[in-house]
Amino acid sequence: MGRRFEVEDGATLLHRSGAGGPTVVFLAGGGMFSLYYWNVHNLVAEFTTSVIYDRLGTGWSETVDLPRSGTQVTDDLHQLLHAAAVPGPYVLVGHSLGGLYARLYAKRFPGEVTGLVLLDPTHEDIVDYLSEEKAQRLRDSNTDDLFPPEQLDAMRTAYQTTFGRALAGWPAEIVAHYLRQPSSACWPDSLSRGV
Repeated sequence: MGRRFEVEDGATLLHRSGAGGPTVVFLAGGGMFSLYYWNVHNLVAEFTTSVIYDRLGTGWSETVDLPRSGTQVTDDLHQLLHAAAVPGPYVLVGHSLGGLYARLYAKRFPGEVTGLVLLDPTHEDIVDYLSEEKAQRLRDSNTDDLFPPEQLDAMRTAYQTTFGRALAGWPAEIVAHYLRQPSSACWPDSLSRGV
């Protein structure tokens, strides 16, 4: 599925289906990657070009230190779309954290974007709308502290079982690879430490 293209900071996976325009590009939420959008990607590809990709450090793209800045992420996407010769203009579909990246991409490269679809998007000012206690908790959060080591195996099994059922209709080779992914595929990155 798809192929990797070189951008400045590493090889990035992109899968394209369909034909025509405008091209729809899916930007995954945090801790997610392209295959989460496989079904809707295939539906969109029935009437136009549809693109799913894995940001650097996620899915089948090259491993990099995370987190990365919005500028780095949008530079990567800009380079990727051009390296893969994906025709514009683009309709960016940003889910959660991907919504932030979609909006930033449109701001930085307005001539390439014809529309935005934001699915439960995160907003950069979210902390301003929280109580001080919740805002401080968010600023201080550390995923390393969320899960006690003795719970990791049980949580891994639960995630794999749940995602295995949810993906039952997907191609078997994709599901098998997806469920083997040690990080954001089936459990938060903090759960993959020590795998």
